Amino acid sequence: MTTTPRQRKHQYRDRLYRLLLAFTLLLLASFAIPQVYWPAPICYSVIAILITRLLARKVKHHVWRERLYQWLGWAALLSLWFWLLTPSHWTYSGIPLIWSWILFVGWSLIRLVKQLSRERQVSEMVLMGAAAGYLLLGISAGLVMNALYTVEPNSFALLDLPNQAINSTNHSVLNTPHRFAEINYFAFVCLTTVGFGGIKPILPAARMVSVATSIVGPLYLTLMMGALISRFSGNTNSKWLNKESTPKDIQPSQQEVTTDQKDR
Repeated sequence: MTTTPRQRKHQYRDRLYRLLLAFTLLLLASFAIPQVYWPAPICYSVIAILITRLLARKVKHHVWRERLYQWLGWAALLSLWFWLLTPSHWTYSGIPLIWSWILFVGWSLIRLVKQLSRERQVSEMVLMGAAAGYLLLGISAGLVMNALYTVEPNSFALLDLPNQAINSTNHSVLNTPHRFAEINYFAFVCLTTVGFGGIKPILPAARMVSVATSIVGPLYLTLMMGALISRFSGNTNSKWLNKESTPKDIQPSQQEVTTDQKDR
């Protein structure tokens, strides 16, 4: 059975949704084993590529906008590896990562909400895409917080550290991978607005990033739930209208039977 170009495009998009969710979950699982650090950069890189492939559109109008979005995705990927490969005393190497990932992920989430709201029906793949977007917000916030922690040492107070470790300017998440996992944990605490209190932001920039994460998380859920519910209710109403408008096998009325008998 041959498939139309539209069906192939839909299948390709579904595969990207599935892969995006799989790699975000794999990245979260890697935080549970901080001793094994190498999967995290690979997962971040694959996620950036998948998002770019999933949300970049081929349009005749505003081509510059699509190219800018793709360049921003590659800039986020390159800034990640630049931050990872530079020496830890290059504290300002995290600044490109912070701004590129904030812009790239923010633009991507807006595109994702619009794309999912245009889907004809709320399918399994649509739900996977919505879940992947929420997890993407959390892991991106964690990456930005970690980069901020290297730019401004001691931006966050890790309450299980002794005071001399907190006040040390040589402390870096790049040298201690388990701190990388802890700050990512704090990012999801902010995202879900739980607020356990195990880690707290100290410097103003860290506090603003934490506040922004706490605001954007519920806002994303509100927009996504509104889009999915409106799409689901629209599909339900359309099915009901189609069912009502479908001609049924109507039995002849008593008046029609009487008229027919008189004619005979």
